[in-house]
Amino acid sequence: MKNFILIILACLLFPLFANAQIVNPNYPGSGKDAFGQDTTKKKPAKEDKLQDFYNRKDSVKKFFAKSIRFAEPRQFDLDTIAFSRLDTSLTGYQNYSPFYANNNYYINIGNLGLANKSMLPQFGNPMGFNNGQTALSLYEFNPQRVNYYRVYSPYTNVTWVSGLGNESLIDFLHTQNIKPNLNIGIEYASIGSQGYYPRQRPKYNLFSGWSWYQSRNLRYNLLANVVFNSLKSPENGGLPNDSIFTVPTTIEHEFQSVYLNSALTSWNNSTFYIKQSFVVGARDTNAVTQAKAFKSPYSKVTNTIQFDQKQYKFGYQYASNDPLAPQEYFAHLYTDPSQASDKTKESRFRTDMDISLFGRGKGERFNLGGGIAYESVNYSQSSLDSVGSGSDRKLGDVTFINRSLNNLLLKGRIGFSIASNVDLDIRGQYDFAGYNIGDVLLDGTATVSLGRKVGQILLKAIIQNTEPAIIFNQYSSNFHRWGNSFSKVNNNLLSFTYLNGVTRTRLSAEYNLISNYAYFAKTNTEVLPQQSGDIINLLRINADQEFRFGKFNLASHFSYQANSDKELIPTPDFYTYQSIYYQNKLFKVLDFQIGFDVRYYTSFKSMGYSPELGQFYIANGTREVGNYPIADVFITAGLRRTRFLIKYDYLNQGWNKEGYYTIDKYPMPDATFKFGLSWRFYD
Repeated sequence: MKNFILIILACLLFPLFANAQIVNPNYPGSGKDAFGQDTTKKKPAKEDKLQDFYNRKDSVKKFFAKSIRFAEPRQFDLDTIAFSRLDTSLTGYQNYSPFYANNNYYINIGNLGLANKSMLPQFGNPMGFNNGQTALSLYEFNPQRVNYYRVYSPYTNVTWVSGLGNESLIDFLHTQNIKPNLNIGIEYASIGSQGYYPRQRPKYNLFSGWSWYQSRNLRYNLLANVVFNSLKSPENGGLPNDSIFTVPTTIEHEFQSVYLNSALTSWNNSTFYIKQSFVVGARDTNAVTQAKAFKSPYSKVTNTIQFDQKQYKFGYQYASNDPLAPQEYFAHLYTDPSQASDKTKESRFRTDMDISLFGRGKGERFNLGGGIAYESVNYSQSSLDSVGSGSDRKLGDVTFINRSLNNLLLKGRIGFSIASNVDLDIRGQYDFAGYNIGDVLLDGTATVSLGRKVGQILLKAIIQNTEPAIIFNQYSSNFHRWGNSFSKVNNNLLSFTYLNGVTRTRLSAEYNLISNYAYFAKTNTEVLPQQSGDIINLLRINADQEFRFGKFNLASHFSYQANSDKELIPTPDFYTYQSIYYQNKLFKVLDFQIGFDVRYYTSFKSMGYSPELGQFYIANGTREVGNYPIADVFITAGLRRTRFLIKYDYLNQGWNKEGYYTIDKYPMPDATFKFGLSWRFYD
């Protein structure tokens, strides 16, 4: 471990000692609005059109938010890096929770920090090995969500949100350019909610550190980051009292009985990521901006290395105040009837080598690329059991599964202009050797630009055939054991999207065709993996529109879903989010918004949650949820570099219901006041 840390530090600090002449919040949707655009309403600045960063005079003493730019990771795979600017607006600031990211809604088992699942399901698996653990992944930092900054002065952002003890969130980000060509940064986040019912207090510590080094001639780029996640989430197993909102009770919510009084899910993982690219080709210099651009065509060679270590643990001990004995709550107890320490460990090394050829002309472009990826995985499952014999017999970890897996993937892409305003990109991946042999992914996107006032159309098609996550095929613990040989899961998608930034309109439709769908279901008393032989069709239509009536604003989102098999994929037919607010400025310096948010979805059968597996499952007889609006009222304000939040969640509690569910046996939070602050420092 000591050597591993030294290697990480060396890679992050390497650019500081090089002698060559060289120059968010982390949640999904950070810095973007519902229309996929920077909310400052400024187009992203391209690398070859920026003011010469290297000639910035030291005498400049005053900096503004527009001086801070960042590039998303995907930009480094394109021919030109496009930078986005900070979102300095108040719009959507009240939706700080990842449960509301990108106009989605995540059903969950109680409050921020606990297990969750998207109510609007997304299909498809990542290419390569997949362990199937996703219940807490919404909160994690990961290398693919680290942004890389270019700043003229050190930039710091501190965010704090408190729900009077019931909910607590802290996020700290700092980045600065050590040299004009070298940026470093760190981000730390913590979630420590108290919760509303017993044993709902997660304790999360998330950290990422990054470095971006770029040569003066723009040929060489080095991205490096490290990520550490520690997530500890108590499991209460739900409430035995299913009538808590319909039958009056004198017992306060925080003293209600729960099924599990000594159970804990722990995720610990660390990741080291490094990406290097080198451009081969002649260079032009723009005399006006001093920016350097490469002559067309030119090629780029990229190498990516990622090393992950992950551990998923479920710890359990029978407590005297548990309402059910272990054999009554769990279907099986294979090793110990009163305690458990089930662990899944994964070590993964992956390296990608890619080569790309880019070309540009008047209104035309093309790119060709290909590569190969190698993945090596060590995967194990163990449980607490008695080991040894006689007087030496004691408790210890017994390994049930210990496998070494490998994958080799081929990658390719082609992109070109069909017309001056029509671009086509096609990408493919194929696993030709190893555990996931035969997995394939084809992804095609056509972009039609109709002009700034008319908008843009995106057409997308995906064909994917992949091995189901290993948890569906092989699992052994104190509570569950199975061995399956499920077929590959096939996902096909066709989608249409229309975007118009001027009218603030987004319309989309996507059709999913899924076969061999893998899921968890409760049969009798046991939760088991299943695979459907039926073909499932799901059509989703989305509409986003913003309206302005003087100082009043309305942001509307609608989703309609036509699902051919709601028994296997429980979803509502209709979901909407409406935000209406009044916006103005006091004393010419204090911007503020005051308004209401309302979310509503039609009724559908809820899912259950298995804490010992960390999986959501379907079951007969679970409750109907939905058909009930949830309203919040909020005030947001901005004074120079500080944003303020006052919010009252679940304003309508008690109007016609005392509470609601999204997951069976897990009631949702009560009405709560929340306060938040966000400070920015950049000079």
